Amino acid sequence: MASVMYAVFHFAALQCSARPEISPCTCEMGKAFNHVELACEKLESFNAVVDSLANKLNSDVNIDLKITHSQLDDLEMRSFRDMNFNIYKLRMQWNGLRSLPELPFRGLSNVTYLSVADNELDEIPKHVLNHMPLLQTFDISRCNIRVVQQDDLKGIQKITNLILPSNNITRLDRGAFPLSLLILHLGRNQLESLNGSLAELTNLHSLFINANNISDLDKELPDGSKLRLLMAHNNRLEHLPANMATMDDLEIIHLHFNRLRSFDRVLRNAQHLTELLANNNELEYLAQDEFQSCRQLDTLNLACNHIRSLNFSLHPMVKLTRGNFSFNDIEEFSMEELHGMRSLRVLDLSYNRIQRLLPAHKHSPELALIDLRLDHNQIVTLDSALAGLSHLRILSLPENRIEYLQPGDLNGMNRLEILDLTANQLVELKQLETTLLPSLKILKVAYNNITKLEHDFYGLPMLCQVNLTNNQISSISSELVTNTRCKNHNVPGKLEMFLDDNPIMCDVRLNELCRLMIAQDARIRGRSQCFENDQEVCTVLPMLYNYDLPLLVTKLKIVDAEDAKPLVQMLVPSPILIKNNDELLPPIIATLGQPLINPVIIAAPPAVAPTLLLAAAATTPPPVLGEANTTNPTTTTTSSTTSTTTTTTTTNPPTVGAATTPTPANPMDMVTTTAPTTTTTSTTTPQPNDTLPVVLDIEEPNQMKPSQMNATDEAVELPPEPKPNPVEQAEADTVAKTEYETVEYIPNVVLVPTPVPASKSNLLDEDADSQSNSVHEEYPSVLLGDVEHAAQNLQIPEEPPEQ
Repeated sequence: MASVMYAVFHFAALQCSARPEISPCTCEMGKAFNHVELACEKLESFNAVVDSLANKLNSDVNIDLKITHSQLDDLEMRSFRDMNFNIYKLRMQWNGLRSLPELPFRGLSNVTYLSVADNELDEIPKHVLNHMPLLQTFDISRCNIRVVQQDDLKGIQKITNLILPSNNITRLDRGAFPLSLLILHLGRNQLESLNGSLAELTNLHSLFINANNISDLDKELPDGSKLRLLMAHNNRLEHLPANMATMDDLEIIHLHFNRLRSFDRVLRNAQHLTELLANNNELEYLAQDEFQSCRQLDTLNLACNHIRSLNFSLHPMVKLTRGNFSFNDIEEFSMEELHGMRSLRVLDLSYNRIQRLLPAHKHSPELALIDLRLDHNQIVTLDSALAGLSHLRILSLPENRIEYLQPGDLNGMNRLEILDLTANQLVELKQLETTLLPSLKILKVAYNNITKLEHDFYGLPMLCQVNLTNNQISSISSELVTNTRCKNHNVPGKLEMFLDDNPIMCDVRLNELCRLMIAQDARIRGRSQCFENDQEVCTVLPMLYNYDLPLLVTKLKIVDAEDAKPLVQMLVPSPILIKNNDELLPPIIATLGQPLINPVIIAAPPAVAPTLLLAAAATTPPPVLGEANTTNPTTTTTSSTTSTTTTTTTTNPPTVGAATTPTPANPMDMVTTTAPTTTTTSTTTPQPNDTLPVVLDIEEPNQMKPSQMNATDEAVELPPEPKPNPVEQAEADTVAKTEYETVEYIPNVVLVPTPVPASKSNLLDEDADSQSNSVHEEYPSVLLGDVEHAAQNLQIPEEPPEQ
């Protein structure tokens, strides 16, 4: 037997492979026994189709012929019989046919499937159908049919599938449809009434009347029918026909987008019903026995109605897996409504008016609920109503009014993976510290009022992502993620913490916290309004707070080397943490990659004491700029062909110690401190090739011991400090008060361990590659004491002012 089957299929295959002369038509072996599929596309005439296929295949082979996208204006000139083979399926789609002549279709008595869809036919071709007595499926969809008349289908009394969607049908004559119909598709037409045309179709089991203008089905559906599928959505139905209560075979009913106010208990006997879609209606009430016999119901969608209570109508649905009651007017929901629903997997109660969740009053078998959606309600507290949902994986509660999670609210949720509490009124997550959620991977608590995080994640051992954006978080404990190690399908990963738009994103403490979190397999993510450049904050912070840049000297005191030892230890670079909230950074941090200020690097003269103690005075006027000794090989400045420096007076710096005294090998030979905030006026400008003046303000100790004086030291007479210009001083004060009046900037005071290279080009290259750590980069003129002519960049020369 197997050899016979192989021989037959092999013969059919040879029928195609041995006939290359049928081109441009193509041939394939059919899926059924002794069947061949022929396809002719984009031919210029029906005569060309006949000439290509005539006498090319055996007459005992069943042919499925498909002619599409061709010009068939000469259709009445030839006949399908001229091809001399047996056609059992005929498809003539997308050919622009306006009518079908009778002559070509004579003799097609074996055709069981005919499709003339996607043409421009404006009436049913009854004269063609009269030659096809065995026709079972007739597809004339997407044409321009306007009326189905009484005698249009008389020639095909054995037809079972009639497909008429997407036409312009406005009228159906009574008796127009054969009684043999099993499937009738009248969807997407312009029907306002069925006109009793279906009353006698007792064998009908699938009816499509969707997307019409039907407002009433009373006495339209056959009594005692075997209807299994009813597609009546997108109409104007205000109620269901009473005889639906006797249709016990109904399995699928789609009634969405109508005007139904009630089911009128017509579905209470639908014992085989598996799917009911009635969303987007005007349902207000569900009777307690509305679905009394619907024990097979699997999917129920009653969303977008006006239902105020489920009224315990779901209890018979022991096999329900998906229930959607969103966008209704439910004000209170009790878990008792789900009693006995052991198969329920997804329950959607979002967009209602639920204020309270009530726990079940009596013991019920464990629910298999996986996805519970309660978002966009008015829930204030969970009242432990959801405790014990051990199969729950997704709990969605955004857009409610929850202020606190109470003890026991989430108990027993051992499989919960996603918890969404976005846009509530939570002020803390402390209950998560003692509630064990061993499977939770994603926590969403954005847009709440959380102010701090301490041990809140202690009960979340597998947390991988937490969204904390748009809260009020200003404090995060370094022990937050001590008990948390992200695992996704048992693969270790890093916990991602999103902290956009929280106060802590502007706090320098975050610099150290980022490093601590990374050490514990967690990572802080997010962008802050405090930064102009759109970068991850933990990527930007090290460049802002952890670089060793030189600072401007304002006050110097010469002290004993023993007294300066603590200072050397203090100046070792270390992270600076601001502990008070009022000591945060200013709201705008300058763009990275540009020089902070024009720093002046100071090298001590040869005879300076071994150690220099720095004392920065915030209100001290700018120091006097003196002419540097250009012949001294140990003095190095940051002068270059692109820098400018302005002074009010020109004096030589005092000489301390004898020239013959050797320079000690002290790492404090070059030190830095903060820049002054006052301004000075410019009277002289050094040429680009001149050595940059040294900025010094040396304060002689009030009481210096004789042992501290060198015998060869000369007396030092300091020039009087210049008074700043009142107008420019006022401008500087204005900027300070308006921009940073609440900010106390604490710079990184660091020790430069190696001397600055003597080569000017090397100095420029080193400074250009350095990163900024100042929050005042946008205001260098104020910091350097020159409002109008402050240097923009060390590499941009400024022309000297006109005399």
